[in-house]
Amino acid sequence: MKVLEQPVIVESVAKESQGVHGDALTPEDCHYMSNHDSTSNFHKGHLVEEDVDDIPDCPSKAHFTQQFIGVVTKILGSMEAVETAKKESMWVPFCTEGEWELAHFLMKNVGQTKMDEFLKLNMVWGTGVSFENACLFLKHVNKLHTGLAWTCEMIDMCGDIIDKDGRLQHEEVELWWHDLVECMQELMGNPAFWEVMSYVPECAYTDVKGKTHIYDERWTSDWWWDMQKKLPEGAVVAPVILSSDKTTLSQFSGDKKVWPVYLTIGNISKDVRHQVLAHAMLLIGYLPVSKLECFHKKTQSLAGYHLFHHVMSLLLCPLVDAGHHRREMICANRHLHRVHPILTCLVACKKESQCPCCLVQSNNHGNLEDWESHSMADRKFDAEGLHAVFDPFWKDLPFTDIFACLTPDILHQLHKGIFHDHPVQWCMSIVSEKEIDACFQAMTPTLCHFKKGISLVSQWTGTEHKEMQRVFVGLLAGAVDDCILHTNMTLVAMQESLKMFHNNKHILIELEICEDFNVPKIHSLQHYVTSI
Repeated sequence: MKVLEQPVIVESVAKESQGVHGDALTPEDCHYMSNHDSTSNFHKGHLVEEDVDDIPDCPSKAHFTQQFIGVVTKILGSMEAVETAKKESMWVPFCTEGEWELAHFLMKNVGQTKMDEFLKLNMVWGTGVSFENACLFLKHVNKLHTGLAWTCEMIDMCGDIIDKDGRLQHEEVELWWHDLVECMQELMGNPAFWEVMSYVPECAYTDVKGKTHIYDERWTSDWWWDMQKKLPEGAVVAPVILSSDKTTLSQFSGDKKVWPVYLTIGNISKDVRHQVLAHAMLLIGYLPVSKLECFHKKTQSLAGYHLFHHVMSLLLCPLVDAGHHRREMICANRHLHRVHPILTCLVACKKESQCPCCLVQSNNHGNLEDWESHSMADRKFDAEGLHAVFDPFWKDLPFTDIFACLTPDILHQLHKGIFHDHPVQWCMSIVSEKEIDACFQAMTPTLCHFKKGISLVSQWTGTEHKEMQRVFVGLLAGAVDDCILHTNMTLVAMQESLKMFHNNKHILIELEICEDFNVPKIHSLQHYVTSI
């Protein structure tokens, strides 16, 4: 068994023992990171050189990193050793690699009739393949791993409406789910993510002195660095990212809706996580969608909250034990690690007017003020917009602060909730819809062309929102590099821009464009810097 007793990423050496303070990094403390080296590493980037004189223009592709101090990412064994212990070949249900390659060729290029003729040839049968005809071959294929099995759990809801027989009405709903930890293990062990997966935290900087801190990938966040200190030595943090939103399937045939829940992990590079064809986002369940007709209208809302928290508790139950006691997993680097899956991000549509991050009053959303943050301590229900849900789904999740998990929803909050619903509408009030539409219709086809303008568009995608914003604010077109990341400097700039807006927003009230700015989504902009 091999254990990494030395830190596994480039680290800022402890300078105190050498009479040097750790406030600034020196060229000896940092390494230049690049994606063009074949050296094995636990990060997406690989170590190349220590010559840091030539700093690249785009810091997301090359930057200076400070290492986490301590033992992380212990290697408990290799994939081959695990397979040997199980006495199972990696080519199961086929005997050898050659037989696997033959099966792959047959499935891809040969029909079933020709497959029978091919397998009955003496030169093929003489090689000792374990299937002599197409029927036996397809039986082997059916033994291949086909993904995780679905589980359906029936949930009986007892309403508060009495039926004709004098009994309370009941309704049964279905919860369909995969085991969350097994889904996460599928992602951790997928060899396709080997070059885009990280297992350790890092502090990244654009300069060798460490003055400009980069916040880019999940492993460059302060959260991962702090969490690594709380876990046992050698542990691998697996930040669990969940997203969910109720989806309408049809508008004309019964108004069918589903409520899917998706899972990904922060160990995978965000560029890959966002690619649909990368399959880095897994469907782990369907929450029940019910009209709650066995409840009176005045209690339906609270009953819906109870149902949601109950089914989410069932869905996230495997995360409780795995987060506390870790789970040994074969990861994409073909090594066996102790992994702690921890819920760190929940992207969901928040319909309440209360802020999930702080205790701002509902009539003060339009003011730029500092408010006390939510905590897990006892609080007043009515004043803080809470509901009588005494077993929230997150109460047993280890190392999880649910108020920090509710991160900004870029599509619904920023693109639609802020830009489209407010600045665009304000400008239309000043210029008129007809004039705005005419401007969009006159745009060159090299840009995203809205041939009918934007006032009649009812459904927007995130890409369409961004294309509209680039055209709407002409100064932004081409002004920002494709290579975008956040540093402590850009976060300060974001905060200053927000202050400038609040300092000048009274102009819109004076022009009678709007009455006030008491909008929850405008208030949510105060928490973007903290979330990043």
